[in-house]
Amino acid sequence: MPFAQIDDHQLHYREYGSGDPVIGIMGFAIDQRFWAAQVPAVSATNRFITFDNRGIGRSTGSPPDSIEQMAEDTLRLMDRLDIADAVLFGVSMGGTVAQKIALERPERVKALILAVTFARPIEYIRREQSLAKAIFEKADFDTFMEGSLIHLFSPAFFEIGEETIDRMVRAFYAEGGPEPAGADALTAQLDAMEKFDVLAELGRIEVPTLVIGATHDMMVPYFASEEIARAIPNARLETLEGGHGVMVEQMQPFNDLVREFLDKIKAG
Repeated sequence: MPFAQIDDHQLHYREYGSGDPVIGIMGFAIDQRFWAAQVPAVSATNRFITFDNRGIGRSTGSPPDSIEQMAEDTLRLMDRLDIADAVLFGVSMGGTVAQKIALERPERVKALILAVTFARPIEYIRREQSLAKAIFEKADFDTFMEGSLIHLFSPAFFEIGEETIDRMVRAFYAEGGPEPAGADALTAQLDAMEKFDVLAELGRIEVPTLVIGATHDMMVPYFASEEIARAIPNARLETLEGGHGVMVEQMQPFNDLVREFLDKIKAG
């Protein structure tokens, strides 16, 4: 079980495959196991590194309350693994971290994959964050995560049946997993997202960028992906039917988009 020592905390990470490095940066509250649907596709032709954000999953330390701190953690992990530059693959909150690194340390970024993410405070997101804070301050982690499923996936997804959904929940959040994230970790991440605003700066990003938005996203509205794609000069927007958890809900088409993009980057 590899850990990277970064100052007074440790980041738990995993590596899959070989080739050009791709760094997976996960979103709010979720540990790196949520990459399970993407690992085979990405690692088939790349070195795919995933990790638990500080204070989440098996990573230790006080949770950072700014995207800048999360970006620094990611860069320090790259340093520990002797990775000069990489494709940054950020989902939701992880996409904000990837944007920040691309803006502040462009020499470390070969390309960007930004899925169901945002670049500025959006009132809809703020309302969702306020609701989330109220819920997990009065409930345990499992209750909070199970309750979030209705917002994570589109209504059509729930037609697959309760048994299948229950199996997914157990796989991602329960089976041999780490201790649940505490309210302090989740509050810190929410505070970090509330302060994030780089939309006006995105025109400085020059690397190839794949933006993936979901039409029925109840956590990060689709127009947030449109904003990012318009703002980054070399960005391509792809749209999938589904909710915020589109990387699971539409696994095959999502992975096809990612693989195609990575192949183009590799080909130059």
